[in-house]
Amino acid sequence: MEEDEEAENAELDITVLSPHVRTYVETFISKPSFMLSHKDIQIMNPKTSFPCFNKEVFDCDRFLITIPYGGILLECMVIFQSSKSNCPPDFIFSDSRFFIPINQIESLHLWDVEKSDGLLITMKEIMQHYKKRQIQELDKYEILSFEYLCLFQLQQFDEDDIEIFIPPDPDRAVLFLIRLHVDFRDLLPDFYKEESDSKDFPLLLVSFPDRESSKCTQRLYLSDKFRALFSMRETFKLPVEVADNFLTRYIMGLQNELRARAEMAAPRYDSRKLYVVNLLNHFGKNTIEYDVICYTSIVMLLKEDDFHYLVEINLPDEFPVEAPVICFRSVYQTFMGDPIAVSINTYPYSHTWPIDRVIDETVKFIDEYSPLFKQDTAPYICKESIYERA
Repeated sequence: MEEDEEAENAELDITVLSPHVRTYVETFISKPSFMLSHKDIQIMNPKTSFPCFNKEVFDCDRFLITIPYGGILLECMVIFQSSKSNCPPDFIFSDSRFFIPINQIESLHLWDVEKSDGLLITMKEIMQHYKKRQIQELDKYEILSFEYLCLFQLQQFDEDDIEIFIPPDPDRAVLFLIRLHVDFRDLLPDFYKEESDSKDFPLLLVSFPDRESSKCTQRLYLSDKFRALFSMRETFKLPVEVADNFLTRYIMGLQNELRARAEMAAPRYDSRKLYVVNLLNHFGKNTIEYDVICYTSIVMLLKEDDFHYLVEINLPDEFPVEAPVICFRSVYQTFMGDPIAVSINTYPYSHTWPIDRVIDETVKFIDEYSPLFKQDTAPYICKESIYERA
């Protein structure tokens, strides 16, 4: 049963789609998500309108789209007609309250089969209508509507910065998903390597359990790389005295906190990058891997005479105030199932040294300790295997 469910919810293999449907889907999945969530829109569960007895022929013309919206996942069944390629698709939403006449959806009313982005444009338009309906629904609740309107007092805030979801069940919480305007590009220009990074903005999910009260809970969403860069846990929250303020004040306090953390993280990031880049230049092809995003670690394969070993250097959050941890790891033998390894952070080091001296002292220590590491691990080495390698 579980295997059937996994197969049922598997991501879409576009080769099973009818050719004209495949064109729309290829364009759709090639574009970045048009919703606020960091999660991707998923297309899955392809099906055919008619039974097909030839298993080598695929002609699926309908599928399910899951759309992250306002802190939940919406589902929409998209139904094309494989026998009528000039017809626009039909849509069935998981939220049965939502219905909109086709003549109000301009992209469907003016459907052009020659435009491969037709599905993408139509889904964007439909989600805009859905969002407007949710905002209209919010007008029924005076306090929550007031909280929503107050958000527009925030600097740079507009309608594109929020998604609202009001469940049909009045006992379920109303959700606000809010984009925070905290731009770190001036502090961390090297961290934004791709266009997608500039869209990697913080999100705040606000939950109102009582629709007649402004009491709410908040949850901050950062991408994994920003959470690592700022040394922030996923459960991070501002102090209670800030959280009990108006939502707008909480958001301003949160944006200030993120900005302050970015200001602290920026020089540390620059120091780590400079350290790792200098090690890369020194060890060159001996480098096996390194953290190309946050520059927190680097691994090299080195040798002492005929003895090969790994050196892994991990940079702490407080680098350069705290010394990197250097781990020597054997590639020949294990002890109780794990590779024999020695971690050291008490070698000669000072945070006041210039980077050139830090690198020189690090390399010097590795060279000096290598014979000792080889000697300490010698009792565990299989002599026969060494002779064979020789």
